[in-house]
Amino acid sequence: WLWNRAGYLEGTAFPTRPGNTALTAHVVLPSGLPGPFARLGELRWGDEVLLQADGLTYVYQVRAVRSVRPNDLSVLSHKPLDWLTLITCEGFQAQSGEYLLRKVVQAVLVEVRAP
Repeated sequence: WLWNRAGYLEGTAFPTRPGNTALTAHVVLPSGLPGPFARLGELRWGDEVLLQADGLTYVYQVRAVRSVRPNDLSVLSHKPLDWLTLITCEGFQAQSGEYLLRKVVQAVLVEVRAP
């Protein structure tokens, strides 16, 4: 259902609100082309992630990049400030046709820019 878009994970903080907002997108599209999060694993500490909403640009700085197992929900835990968690698949296994891991990037809000 995502195809070439990012999706909001229901049950996490609504984007731009305090808490932990989780967004997910494909690393590879069903067509085999790179997905929206194809380069997610290239992000590093301090890199900026921009989220546009309601005419504003929310600037987040990366604080963690890691790999977790698909059943590790700790990356979705509540946070007291405005955090953004980006999740995609990694470690595709051709034999099983499954991804063994999830790539997770977590970033904290540092600035809100008006047009």
